[in-house]
Amino acid sequence: MLPRILVAMIVLVTVGCATTPTDRGQSISDPEAAWQQQKSALNNLTQWKMAGRIGLRTADSGATANLRWRRTERGDQIYLFGLLGGGKVQLDITDRKVELRDAKGQVFNGTDVTTLLYQVTGWHVPFDSLDGWLRGLPAPGVYDSIEIDQDGKLIRLHQAGWEISYDEFMSVGNLTLPKRIHLTAQPKTIDALVSTGHLSGDRLALKIFVEDWQNSVPEQVLSQ
Repeated sequence: MLPRILVAMIVLVTVGCATTPTDRGQSISDPEAAWQQQKSALNNLTQWKMAGRIGLRTADSGATANLRWRRTERGDQIYLFGLLGGGKVQLDITDRKVELRDAKGQVFNGTDVTTLLYQVTGWHVPFDSLDGWLRGLPAPGVYDSIEIDQDGKLIRLHQAGWEISYDEFMSVGNLTLPKRIHLTAQPKTIDALVSTGHLSGDRLALKIFVEDWQNSVPEQVLSQ
C-alpha cells in the first residue's frame, strides 16, 4: 500500500515544482509530513456539525436532499430533508443501534445505518464509512489506494468498493475540511448491489456539497 501513496506524492510534487514560479524562492513542503499532520488534526475532530446537500444518481434516476449531520460524544444524528419528495428522515446512531424516524413519525430500528436507510427509503448511502470520508480521512480499516496533494490534503481514495474524490476544500478555524466530495461505486459494489436487488443498472454515484462546518458542538444542540 505504501508504494501507491509514494507514487501519487512524487507525481504531484513534480507537477508542483514545474508550475511554481521560481522567483518566489519557496520550497515545496514534504507531502507525507503534511499528510500526517492533517490526519492528526482531523482525527482530533471528534465533535462537529455540518450542513450541506447530497445528491444520488443511478443509471435511471436521481434525487437530492438537504443534509445535516451532528456528532457528539453520545453518537450521531443525521437529518435528510426533502428525501422522497418531502418531509424529514432522522437517523440516530450509537455504537449499539441505529434508529430511523421517517416523515410520518414511524420508527425503524437496526444495527447497520446503510442497510436500514436503504430498506426504508431506497437510498444507498455508505454512512458507515462516510464519517471519515466526510472529514477528508480514510474510514477505519484497509483501503486500496490513496492520493494526496503537496499540501497533505486527501484528494482521491479507493476504499470499501468506492472511489472518493475531493474537488474543493474550505478553512474552518485551523482545519482544512472538504467542501465538495464525489463518490462513485466501483464495479464490485455495483455487482453486489445488483445481485441482492438493491440496485438496477450499472451506476451509483453521490455528490456532497458542504455549506457549513462547525468544529465543536455544544451538548444542548441534541435537543434543538
